[in-house]
Amino acid sequence: MLARFLHALRIYGKLQLVHIRTHLEYEADFWIGIVGVMLTHGAGLAFVWILFGRVPEVAGWNLWEIAFLYSLAIIPRGLVEILCDGQWRLRLMVNRGEFDRLLVRPVSPALQLITQMSSIHGLGSVLLGLVVVTRAVVELDVVWGPAQYVFLLTTIFGSVVLIGSINFATNCIAFWDPSANSAFPFLVGHTLELVKFPITLYGRLVQVLLTWVLPFAFVSYYPGLVLLGRTDATPWLGYLSPLAGPAVGLVSSLIWRRGLMRYQGAGH
Repeated sequence: MLARFLHALRIYGKLQLVHIRTHLEYEADFWIGIVGVMLTHGAGLAFVWILFGRVPEVAGWNLWEIAFLYSLAIIPRGLVEILCDGQWRLRLMVNRGEFDRLLVRPVSPALQLITQMSSIHGLGSVLLGLVVVTRAVVELDVVWGPAQYVFLLTTIFGSVVLIGSINFATNCIAFWDPSANSAFPFLVGHTLELVKFPITLYGRLVQVLLTWVLPFAFVSYYPGLVLLGRTDATPWLGYLSPLAGPAVGLVSSLIWRRGLMRYQGAGH
């Protein structure tokens, strides 16, 4: 089992290295993509800044607390775009009959799929998020020990798994609906935008959706409560944040297996 995992990890590294080298061949596009993403998220942060120039707090949250949540949302999103963005090509591959090639190779089809594409501009999200998180911690005068830093790192890792798994699962709709276009995966993916802010700003229905149906709240809101020492919600939800990703990953793997069983190949 360990040998198979290490073998898959080596293949993953080699395939991703190809994407990185490809991006670096066009340095102007590389930097424009990164700066463009930073400006996009920067515009959202500018809105927050302007808002708090008018009011001291919103629903009990101040400027730097919301900036902290905002960053917790964009860092793992950027990492997903860098590390495993290939699932967005699944519909196109199924529609064109290209998915069959992944099934006949002696490598996991899932591994091949997630490495079909690497969006290096996600580095812009990661860099901006790290800068804002650091500034927010300083401004809020938060004192962390080793446990808090470990919790932050495991939460980010779990969030990468969570976001990637949801993207993967929603794109598997191509096995049931192989038409050329579908807005469903994009609709679900953009739901992540809601957790850049405290979910208490939304109605009860939206809070339940973001906690138990599309659990993006475990990316920023619930771990944010723990790291900022707030008591807005049940504490155990915050401490379970690192486990949300693996749980969603398990569900995603089941959907993938069902999809493979349903797939009949090109021309059927």
